[in-house]
Amino acid sequence: MEKSLRTWSQSLWLSHQRSKDLITFASLRKVKTESPKESVDAAVSDGGNKQNEKPAYTKSQFVGLLLGPLLFLMTVFLLPLPGLSEEGRAVLAITLWVSTWWILEAMPLGITSLLPIVLLPLMGTITGAQATASYGDPNIFLFLGGFAIALALEKWKLHERIALTIISFVGTSTSGLVYGFMFATGFLSMWISNVATVMMMIPIGTAIAFKVVELMKKEGTYTLEEDKKFTKSIVFSIGFGGIIGGSATLIGTPPNLILAGLIKEMYGIEISFAKWFLFAFPLILILAVFAAFYLTKIAYPMKVKRLEHGRQFVLDEKQALGKMTYEEKIVSIVFSLTAFMWLTRSFIWTDIIPGISDTMIAMTGAILLYLIPASKKNGGRILESDSLKHMPWDVLLLVGGGLAIAAGFSGTDLSTWIGSQLLLLEGTPYILILSITTILTIGITQIAPNTAITTIFVPIAATLALAIDAHPLPLMAAAALGAGFAFMLPIGTPSQAIIFGTGKVTIMDMLRKGTWITILATILIITFIYFLFPIVFDLNLLEFPSELK
Repeated sequence: MEKSLRTWSQSLWLSHQRSKDLITFASLRKVKTESPKESVDAAVSDGGNKQNEKPAYTKSQFVGLLLGPLLFLMTVFLLPLPGLSEEGRAVLAITLWVSTWWILEAMPLGITSLLPIVLLPLMGTITGAQATASYGDPNIFLFLGGFAIALALEKWKLHERIALTIISFVGTSTSGLVYGFMFATGFLSMWISNVATVMMMIPIGTAIAFKVVELMKKEGTYTLEEDKKFTKSIVFSIGFGGIIGGSATLIGTPPNLILAGLIKEMYGIEISFAKWFLFAFPLILILAVFAAFYLTKIAYPMKVKRLEHGRQFVLDEKQALGKMTYEEKIVSIVFSLTAFMWLTRSFIWTDIIPGISDTMIAMTGAILLYLIPASKKNGGRILESDSLKHMPWDVLLLVGGGLAIAAGFSGTDLSTWIGSQLLLLEGTPYILILSITTILTIGITQIAPNTAITTIFVPIAATLALAIDAHPLPLMAAAALGAGFAFMLPIGTPSQAIIFGTGKVTIMDMLRKGTWITILATILIITFIYFLFPIVFDLNLLEFPSELK
């Protein structure tokens, strides 16, 4: 019995770890890998070495295991929350439990992410059908399609060719590569989905990180510390760049789209694309420069500044790859067409193809890869069904769990109760109200999906503006911007879930590094809303227009 339990535990954690392997390209580092059965057998065999005899839970995991349910019980039975219904209290308690287990990884992420399916209906907040529907959200299938494309890149080594091409173009300065990925990802995310952008860039980034490590080994400058620093800085530059860049345009991120829609619906005002860009672009440019500077000079400063023999090494490696194979060409075509469709969907294809979405585009690309045959030499198809076991199911379930909790927020009076607490700010100086609105939304969006936070808090900000006789647009914009900047945890925005899924950064890494970016983002939002927003949009911050009442 004891041996069976140990086998189950090791299998569970092995699945948790393997779910991160898709976009780490770990196969590049390993000559030979074990099968899941071999790994489990080795872990539980009587003759196994001490390295495999690790406990089912570490100390921090055990603490989290107890702390999550404890916070749940305290919130349900002890915490004084006047005016909040039992259902709303239950959703808050469930959020605390699930967030604690996510942060401390008390259980494999995928298993923790299934808790809302059990707890939300059990506590009478939403139905089981509503809870499970969240796990079939279009964003999850967008990820699924994107991950399939990433699998094809890895299988046929196309990511290596792309990585070497980018290195030869950008150069071999370690900090230059970080800046390059920050701005390339940021620019793309202005026009296409943050998720799609990060999904495209992360396989390339991790492949480049591996190649740079190879260069350091060749030059004798390699250390494990330098390896970790550079890899983490690349991964974070892509994740941060995707979040930051998307806020520059109305179509770049869901919170901006929701903001524009709510303003049009509530006040009949159409936000100009050009005006929003004029306001937001300077903000995101400053934030992107600071984020890249922080990653390269403060968070992960590297002793290796430039790889002296890098260019020749890159040329040799590109030559060693030879000509593009048939399979590489097919994957390249599908990858390029998918990226092009993502980039031009809202400009060209929306009027031509009814109902087209980023999810539809991603799934079309994935289906094509499973449909198109490989060359006679290799046999089979570009992707085979066995590739499905390499999908990062933990990450997909994590997104579903976050959306289920958001459904709990909207299905109870929890969001209304939170909004009523904001009305207590009536009579407070405007700059303080602006600061509290920004801090509150940017704080809560770290543990809840940004679309849900935007939908909840943008109308609340409008109500608050009316209560204090201030113009509603600036406070609504502050709430939307704050909701979009989820840098600290993988549950606030899908982009962060993707970089966490690489296995290169831990949740504690995200908390520590994301905190400083979040602090600056908060300061910039408050500053730009207070000083620049009234100029660009020609309005008075401290007056609620009579025609809008």
